[in-house]
Amino acid sequence: MSLARTSISGLTLGLLCALAAGAEGCGKRDTAGNDVIGDVPGIVFAKRANFDKNGVPEVAGGSGQVIDYLRYVPGGGVYTLFPPRADGKLENITARFPSADVNGLDVSFDGKQVVFSMKKTEADHYHVYTASILGDGAGDHNIKQLTFGDTRDDVMQIFIPGDRVAFVTNGPYTAMGTRADEYEHARVVSQIATISVTGGDADRKLCAQNLSHTVNLWLRFDGTIGFSRWEHLGNVNDVKLFKMNPDCTQMLSVAGQFNNPVNSLVQVHEIAPNVMVGIGTKRNRTLQSGALMRIDARYKDPKNGNVTAEKLDSDHASFVNLTPGVPTGGGSSPIGRYRTPSHLPDGRLLVSWSDGWMTDQNELEQVPPNFGIYVYDEASKKNVLVYDDPKSMELYAQPIVARTVPPVIGDLNKKVDPSTPAVIGSIDVIQTNLVESVSGGQMKDLALAEALKQAVAVRVIEGFSSEIGALPMFGLTMHEGGAILGEVPVQNDGSWLASIPPFLPVHLQPIDKFGLSIRSQGLWIQGMPGENRTCGGCHEARAEQVLPRKGIGLTVAQQKGPMNLVKPIKDREEYGWNTNIQPILDAKCVSCHGADSALAKKTYQVIATDEKTGKTTTYTIPWLDLSGDSMTVSYDMGVYAFSKSYVSLYYPAQLKMGARGLKVVGELPPEWMKPADARNSKLIQHLNVKADDGSLAWAGAVEHDVDKGKPLTKAEKGALIKSADLGGQWTSRQNVKNATCWKSDGADKGACSDSKAGGGTIYP
Repeated sequence: MSLARTSISGLTLGLLCALAAGAEGCGKRDTAGNDVIGDVPGIVFAKRANFDKNGVPEVAGGSGQVIDYLRYVPGGGVYTLFPPRADGKLENITARFPSADVNGLDVSFDGKQVVFSMKKTEADHYHVYTASILGDGAGDHNIKQLTFGDTRDDVMQIFIPGDRVAFVTNGPYTAMGTRADEYEHARVVSQIATISVTGGDADRKLCAQNLSHTVNLWLRFDGTIGFSRWEHLGNVNDVKLFKMNPDCTQMLSVAGQFNNPVNSLVQVHEIAPNVMVGIGTKRNRTLQSGALMRIDARYKDPKNGNVTAEKLDSDHASFVNLTPGVPTGGGSSPIGRYRTPSHLPDGRLLVSWSDGWMTDQNELEQVPPNFGIYVYDEASKKNVLVYDDPKSMELYAQPIVARTVPPVIGDLNKKVDPSTPAVIGSIDVIQTNLVESVSGGQMKDLALAEALKQAVAVRVIEGFSSEIGALPMFGLTMHEGGAILGEVPVQNDGSWLASIPPFLPVHLQPIDKFGLSIRSQGLWIQGMPGENRTCGGCHEARAEQVLPRKGIGLTVAQQKGPMNLVKPIKDREEYGWNTNIQPILDAKCVSCHGADSALAKKTYQVIATDEKTGKTTTYTIPWLDLSGDSMTVSYDMGVYAFSKSYVSLYYPAQLKMGARGLKVVGELPPEWMKPADARNSKLIQHLNVKADDGSLAWAGAVEHDVDKGKPLTKAEKGALIKSADLGGQWTSRQNVKNATCWKSDGADKGACSDSKAGGGTIYP
């Protein structure tokens, strides 16, 4: 019988009630106050152990980031409680796995089954299982394992329509291996996959990739899958909400792009169409807990205020902290913190709550958070206890009730060859609802919509991370690896179209006639094989329709067909420093701006303080030395070797952002090279840029290189511009000589950091 189409029967409800102590009150609110949930025969939840097998407290393991998913402590399980109150009957569905740990669960649409992720032993991995909520007479719950493998973990699963299950996995995704987030330096990241309930891994489907973690899936009213996505792209570093079709197509924003009052939105549950409740918190060091947030992404007509619940308006989502006494940052809380909310039929919230701070203080004092299950009443702002075991955390609680089955969304690309390109583009690139201005070069505080009229092409940039296995980071900026797939012409109606490799995360930069980015998009987009991801413009109003300038019909780009940007990795355009940039500096710049120049002898100091020992180290940095000589600097709580030219040009911008544990003494140089912003990079301004029509970006100013008698070619200036606009990478795939030049702990073996040998590639 289909899980997606059955509903709970009177007989099933009777069986549930029969299991409950005091069955005569089942399904009704106990006016004496014993039945705090009411109208719900039972709940299912997971216990996760707070103490290891030796009785030692387990506090922060796997909880340092809100996206962590590999916390294993034996002694957990999936439990039911009938009725959900202190004198109810507690049963461990997974009792035959005493060393298990459970990560996430969900109740089927008919209320008869539970799907969960379980790691049975230390040597095991997290895999997806289903079980019957009601056991047979012998207590057998028909536990079935759906996913397997000893190289991956599958967690945070949910039932989706069509007898399928969606979940998060860290399995291999690319020919290079599993992506590893650059920001956290080689931590394997998680992506989304789906399986069928009947076929399990035989029907496994992997979704398009993000460069950082994707977690905490939830099912939306319309059958799409919601999820939290860690967005790390340069200076963007937060967790937002997205959705996609069950076939992994149409990954789109739900909330958090604008007006977001918190760093991270996680553990979300939909309570009504486009209305959600979740946890608002700081991304790290809060033990995955925070305040209860209501997120309303329904469309509200700006003319009359009428609400269309089923229409999503991600740009104008609103956020309300339902627990205003709970901080959404990393500070201690006077009233504890929350996790994993769901909702009851009467509208109240079923939550996990723990009193206390839920910060680094827990780890310092070896006091585990004691999350129990409570009903949170928004009106009274009170928690009413349902169940709490002080030896464990009780999480993921859900009422055992039937629920409406959302519509089944067909698989749009089921028969598409997995190598088929995805198509991206815009109907009219000047369409935008972003209230921004552009300055630098020929633009003087120009409104973005006006600035975009000068776009001649769109630069498509592939993102890649430490899956190349050769380094702990890409340089002195927060940008991941970047490669230009191509620059697609903008047609006379503002349209553009390109074919790109499927699954691949990319971001976009509209560029002007000087090759300077007008705006660097701070969001990864991706497409499944054969998927069309054409949008309205440069972040057009998401709830409105955009038509071609020439009326209904095909755009010029559609008539011409997409530009083909599918090419081997070795042919993608990258700008590693020693391979692509230093030779230009050596040939044209070092004679005037080398180690003996006045600006090289002018210095400032950076004092780094070790957080653990308090020891300080002082680094002396030249204002401007464009030589390739090596030097060491402190960055992101580590010490790394780069060339003096790279440090001179990119370190000032990073220091102006503020860096933990670093203090600048002396005058900081200008931002010679500003990551993702060549237009406002002082070096590019000094060089000036000439377009094909003979005009200069900085009209009236000289071309510094020409004035000094060492003119750079158009390609050489373009390389410097692209180095900045791509984020200022020190290392690219093409200049990594081999995959073993870094130890697993990130320590340099001496083969990479100063190597000018370059050449080659570490994979086809």
